Amino acid sequence: MGMLAAAVFLQGCGGGDAGTPSASPAIATASTVVAQPVAVSVSPAAAPTAQANLVSGWASQGEGTTGGAGAPASNTYVVRNWAELKDALKNVNSPTYATSPAAAKLEPKIIQMSGTIYGTDIGNGILADEAYYKSRNATAAKWDWYLYLQSLDRDFMADLNARVAAGDAAAIVTRARISALSSAKSTLRNIQKEQIQAIVPSNTTIVGVGRDAKLIDGYFSINASKNIIIRNLELEAPRDLTADWNGKEWNARYKAISVVTGKQLWFDHLTLSDGSYPDSAEVVTINGVTSRVQRHDGLIDMEDSTDYVTISYNIFKNHDKTNMVGGSGDQNGHKERAFNRLTFSNNIWENTTQRAPRARFGRIHLYNNYYKGDTAAQEYKLSYWIGMGAESKILSESNAFEITGPGAYASKVVSNLNGYQFKDVGSWINGVPASADIEAAARAALEKNWASASAAAAASGFAIGPYTNELGWAPTYRYTPGHSFEQVKAHNLAHAGAGKVSIAPPAIDAGHRSR
Repeated sequence: MGMLAAAVFLQGCGGGDAGTPSASPAIATASTVVAQPVAVSVSPAAAPTAQANLVSGWASQGEGTTGGAGAPASNTYVVRNWAELKDALKNVNSPTYATSPAAAKLEPKIIQMSGTIYGTDIGNGILADEAYYKSRNATAAKWDWYLYLQSLDRDFMADLNARVAAGDAAAIVTRARISALSSAKSTLRNIQKEQIQAIVPSNTTIVGVGRDAKLIDGYFSINASKNIIIRNLELEAPRDLTADWNGKEWNARYKAISVVTGKQLWFDHLTLSDGSYPDSAEVVTINGVTSRVQRHDGLIDMEDSTDYVTISYNIFKNHDKTNMVGGSGDQNGHKERAFNRLTFSNNIWENTTQRAPRARFGRIHLYNNYYKGDTAAQEYKLSYWIGMGAESKILSESNAFEITGPGAYASKVVSNLNGYQFKDVGSWINGVPASADIEAAARAALEKNWASASAAAAASGFAIGPYTNELGWAPTYRYTPGHSFEQVKAHNLAHAGAGKVSIAPPAIDAGHRSR
C-alpha cells in the first residue's frame, strides 16, 4: 500500500519526460490519516508507475531518485503546522522511532503539507519575531538593528568617537552597545536558524496537497542527505533579521531551500519568491549609498558536491539572488569538480535580478525554460540570467528569453563570472532565434572579463581558457527540446508552479494531531 501511495504523490505534470511540452496528466487522489496508521485508500488510476518515468533530467541518473517511495502507512503524514512538519521529518510515527530515532529518520517517508505553515510558528497561534528571539538569550537581547545601521555611518561614528574621547558618558555607553552588536547578531542568528530550519533527511517526499499548500518564513535544509523529492508547494523565503552590509551590497543568511552535499534530488512544481516582504520594504542610505535591504538569500542554492539534481516546472519570481550552484567559492574546485550535475527544465524566472542560475564547477543543463525580465524595472531589475562561473560547463537548449527595457540584448542572457565553456542550441530572445547571438555574447563577456578571470584562476586554482562551446559532456537521459518560443512560454505559464499538480487534500478531520 505504501508503494501505491508513493505513486500518487509522485505523478504529475512534468513527470516522465519533463522536457516534452504536453498536456498535464491527471493525478489520482488519495485519503490518508496520520495519528493512527491505517491503510491508505488509492483510486484505481493510481497504479504504480515506474520511477524512471516520473523523474527526468540528472535526478534520474546515478542511483535514481525515489524519495519516500515504499513508505509504509506508519510513515505517511499529513501536517498543518510547523511542529507537525518537524515531527514528520523525524518520522516519529515509525515503530523504529522508540528504539532508534536516527534509523527511523532515514526510513522512506511521505509528508503531505496542507494549508499555510509558518516557520516562525512557536505554538498557540504565536509567531516568533525579533523580540521573541531576543527574549531567549541575554546576548541576543543586545541586538539593535537601528544601532547597527548607525554604526555603519562614518560621520556618526566619527562624532561618537570624538565624544567618547571627550569623556561623554552617554557616548561611552553607546559605543559599548555597538561593540556588543557582533556577538548579539551571531547569537540571534543561531536562535532564528534553530526556529525556522526544517532539516530534511534522506528518503523523503514532501508534497503539498490541494492548491494552496504554502510555507512562509521557514526553510528546508538538505545537508549530506540524498534521495529527496519536494513538490507542489509555495515557499516565501525567510527573512534574515540580521542582514549584513559589506559596503557595497547586502548579504542574508537563509535560503528557501538550502542544499549542502545533497544527492539525488527533485524539486518540482514549486513557486518561490520574497512573498509579502519584497526588497523595497526597507530602503536605507549609508555613507551616501542608497540601497534596498535584502533580507533574503537564494531561493534554491546548492553547493559542496551536490549532485544528480532536477529542478523542473518551478516559478522563481520577485527575488534578487535566485539560484547558486557550487556556492562554496571559486577556490573550492576540489570539492565540486566531479559533481554538480543539475538539470533546470520547464521553469519560469520572472522579475528576478540575477543567478538563474549562477554555476560553478558543474555540468548544468538548462532547457525549455521561460525567462522574463525588465532592465528598467523599479524592483528586481534584470542584471543577468545565466552566470558562467569557474569551470562551469553549461548547456542551454530551447530556452525562451523575454527581455524588455534599455539594453534588452543577448548580453543580458549570459554574464561572465570566470567561466569559459557555454553552448546554446535553439533558444530565442523575444521570439527570435538567438543561439548565435547568445554564444557571441558569452564570448564577449569572457573577453571583457579576461584579465580579472585570469587573475582569479591563478589565485584560486581553477582552470580558465578561451571561450568554447565544446563542453566535453552531453545529457545521458531522454528529453525533448521545445519547438518554438511561444510553445515553451505557453506551456510553462500553463503548467509551472505550485498548485498545478492535482493532488487532492486529505480527507481527515481538521483538528487532527500528528502524534
